[in-house]
Amino acid sequence: AVVDKNLELAKSVAARFGAKAYASHADLLAAEELDLVSICTPDYLHLEPALAVAAKGIDLFIEKPIASRLEEGEAIAAACDKAGVKLGIGYLLRFDPRYFGARELMRAGKIGTPISIYARRNSARTEGPKRYGGTLPLALHVTVHDIDLVLWMLEGQEPVSVYAQQTDMLLGASGTQDSISAIVRFSGGTVATFESAWILPAGAMHMIVARLEVLGTEGSFEVQCGDSGLYFADADRGVQIDTQHWPVHGDVVGGDLREQLGHMLGWLDGEPSQLATGVDAVKSLRLTRAMIVSAETGSVVKF
Repeated sequence: AVVDKNLELAKSVAARFGAKAYASHADLLAAEELDLVSICTPDYLHLEPALAVAAKGIDLFIEKPIASRLEEGEAIAAACDKAGVKLGIGYLLRFDPRYFGARELMRAGKIGTPISIYARRNSARTEGPKRYGGTLPLALHVTVHDIDLVLWMLEGQEPVSVYAQQTDMLLGASGTQDSISAIVRFSGGTVATFESAWILPAGAMHMIVARLEVLGTEGSFEVQCGDSGLYFADADRGVQIDTQHWPVHGDVVGGDLREQLGHMLGWLDGEPSQLATGVDAVKSLRLTRAMIVSAETGSVVKF
């Protein structure tokens, strides 16, 4: 079933898959017996449907972040825990083979103790800012991807302090930020630097430029992202063709988005999964929110 407050849009999408359409989550829950609900609303609208779904004893998948406010994220995680339902959060980097492989190197002890981490994620001004219209802070849309990944990699370490600065020279009038840079110290001594921006010009070669570098006592690794490996151009345009998120091979869909959803379904059947849990998601939201507070106040935030 498909739910959207625009019922005609919901019907249009549902018709493609032979599904039913509803105008609200309340209508859906009153009419259907469900195994799983995926919440893909804007972040600030996650709370109400999530609590309603959990109260029905139905497992949940929620797009990242778990919520836009920390207290709402905590409420969702607590409700799912109380109801005994599974809660997975859509942090896609966990299913990118490059990032997953990097984490496996760390788990295997190949770099020794991590000393320094640098995580960069810059995207085009024609994407996030245009789509969200200033309703979502840059850090909650972009930086939080890398925050979840670093917390996942540094399992056992907790953030101790964060200091951040941000700019709003280009996008401030629309209610969002151009860029944010932050330094986070962790309990094991590791220091991570995060850099995010969504102001790449429309003519940039890549719509996303991302990089992860980790230096340790025994070695290092680097992840480079942005180039899909398949570039098409004609007389009118040039474009990177997706080979990562949702590539289609004949009639078969592949990519990390499919892998993520497959893990959620497998988890429901008792299989192990690397999905971010409610606990993971609250931790990443707490650090992201602290980063925003630091950027707004110019002060170090300690945990």
